Amino acid sequence: MFGDGFFTTGVIEGNQLLNAVYHKERLLKSAKMLLFVTYDGEALFDALNRLLISVEKASIRITVTRTQFERGYAISSAQDCLATIQVFPWVATPESDCQVFYAETPVSVNSKLAGLKHLNRLDNVLAASEITQKNQEALLCDNELIVCGSRTNLFIASDKGWVTPLLKRAGIEGITRRLVLQSMVACDIPVKEKDISRLEMENAKAAFLTNSLVGIWPISRLGNKKLATDLVQQLQFQLNFIR
Repeated sequence: MFGDGFFTTGVIEGNQLLNAVYHKERLLKSAKMLLFVTYDGEALFDALNRLLISVEKASIRITVTRTQFERGYAISSAQDCLATIQVFPWVATPESDCQVFYAETPVSVNSKLAGLKHLNRLDNVLAASEITQKNQEALLCDNELIVCGSRTNLFIASDKGWVTPLLKRAGIEGITRRLVLQSMVACDIPVKEKDISRLEMENAKAAFLTNSLVGIWPISRLGNKKLATDLVQQLQFQLNFIR
């Protein structure tokens, strides 16, 4: 009733959930932060593994919600949770680079929930509704600071390397974002988490978006400004990164 839950989305390949360890960590962290005391990650992933025996290639969403036994906002004293696994036919990743614009919808700011992929995502829903073209993404901002895309994390090229928004007040700590950060560090590619202003975005030479389904998605245009997608392609080659 109150968006009382959390979720993760990922890719099934060869009957396995890619980056399963990170998905498992994400769900457990969310359960702890949101006080889901009856959440059983081991039972959930045992059920998932049995299901995946018959799934070769697909996208997946795992949603965990809490049963509300009593009236009101307070967590019921006899709480229980339900895990729902949804498997969807695989849709190929975008063949074209991405064009981005600033969403009119601002991001919802709550430092207590920042980083979590919880179910209260109405700002993302409204921002996504502003998208009118294929291969387009809306950037959500906290005043003049860019936080994320409607379904993605952002990286931009600065004079000193790559930077990605610091997610202390809002946004989701995406699994692909985490993998890209780790890969950059391992390859000695300068990267930093910091606040990114609209002005920095508009002065960037290159930028890309990430999520579990698209992997690394180069940005070719911000409004009327063109960005250098070849720099992103070079980075992908350096990292040998798909998703």
